Amino acid sequence: MGHIFLQATARSRAALAACLAVGTLVSSSHPSAAADNVSLFTEWVQDTQSPPGREDFFVDPILFAARGPVYAVLDVGTFARGLEVGGSWRDGRGSSYTTFLRRRQGGAIDDTAFEFGTAQKLRRIVGTLAGRLQWPDHPEENNVLLVPTVGAELYAGSYSFSAFRAILDPRSGAGVAFMLSHRIATRDAFLEGMLVPRTDGALNWSVRGRWRWFHAGYTREDDFDYSAIDRSVWMFGLQMDLDGDELGP
Repeated sequence: MGHIFLQATARSRAALAACLAVGTLVSSSHPSAAADNVSLFTEWVQDTQSPPGREDFFVDPILFAARGPVYAVLDVGTFARGLEVGGSWRDGRGSSYTTFLRRRQGGAIDDTAFEFGTAQKLRRIVGTLAGRLQWPDHPEENNVLLVPTVGAELYAGSYSFSAFRAILDPRSGAGVAFMLSHRIATRDAFLEGMLVPRTDGALNWSVRGRWRWFHAGYTREDDFDYSAIDRSVWMFGLQMDLDGDELGP
C-alpha cells in the first residue's frame, strides 16, 4: 500500500505526552502538574528493509513550549519537519477539550492535519474520544482522511495510571492499532511501558521515562505504517518547568 505516514503522528504526540509527563486526570486534579514548560527532544530513527533508494536514517530535534492552555511543537528534523499549535481547555467537572493544527513539510512527510478531542472525567476513570482530519499533499487514495481514536485512562494513584487507545487507520490494507500502556509516576519522574498490537498481527512496543529534567525512550515498530519497513526510534530530551518550582537536580 502507499505510505503517507499516518503513524508518524504517534511520534510527535508521544513526544508531547512525554513533555507533559502526566495524564488527563492528573493534570486536572493537580494544577501544578500541568506546568508551563520548555522542552527539547531529539529522536534518532533507524529503518531496516527500506525500499532501494529510500532514506533509512533520520534525526529530528523537537522543541516544545507550553504556556497556560496553549502549546507549540516545532520539529526541525529530516523526517517529520513541521509546526504544531494546539491547546486544551477544561470545564467545571475537570473534563478537557483539546485541539491542534499541524503542518509538516520539507522532510519525509508533507501534509496538514487538524484534530479535536475530548477527555471526559468520571471519578478515577477518564474516557477519551478524538477525530483527526488529515490532508496529504500527494494523496495515493483519498484527498482527506478521517482518523478516529477512542480510549480510556484508569488511575491507580495520584500520578500513576493505565491507558488504552484504539486508532482506526482508514486506508485500504490498514486496520486498527491498540495502544496499551501503564505509567508509574511521581511529581517529577515516571517510567512507562507500552504495547501496540494491530489487527494485521504486528506487535510493537516502547518504553520511556523521566527523572527531573531528563527524558529518554526507545520505540520498536515492526511493519511501520503497515509497510515492510521495521523501525527503531531512540529519544532523549530535556524539560524545564517554569511554574516557579523547578524540578532540576
